[in-house]
Amino acid sequence: MYIRWIVRKHKNAGTANVTFHDAYLVESYRDEKDTPRQRTVCYLGNIRQIDDEFPPLEREIFFLRAERILAGVPDLEGEEREVILTLLRQKVPELSEEEALVAFRNNLRWFARWMRSRGWRVSPDELVRMIDTTADGIDV
Repeated sequence: MYIRWIVRKHKNAGTANVTFHDAYLVESYRDEKDTPRQRTVCYLGNIRQIDDEFPPLEREIFFLRAERILAGVPDLEGEEREVILTLLRQKVPELSEEEALVAFRNNLRWFARWMRSRGWRVSPDELVRMIDTTADGIDV
């Protein structure tokens, strides 16, 4: 199996330097005449590339969707799933530690603004408790 990438330009390519990358899981086989063929096993999702990079948040969402889709492919073993994810990472890099920290901080800022816009106040202690409670449910 391999990944087939279909790359599409933005419809306003002259003003937006954006391309869309669609990932398909494809397998090779031979038909009844022994002719080599390929068939699409599943669609793994798409991701935007803006200028020359894939935005960090979109990369993480892309991998979450791809993992969920791969989990639903019945004939795929765990080791094969990891190989496929490795193939995806060759094109779309995983988040770095720094990118993950920036995303976490940005999410906290967003949450704080959202709460304030509704007149709700959350103390720093309550925020830490929420983080601890959330972290308790995560396998590390």
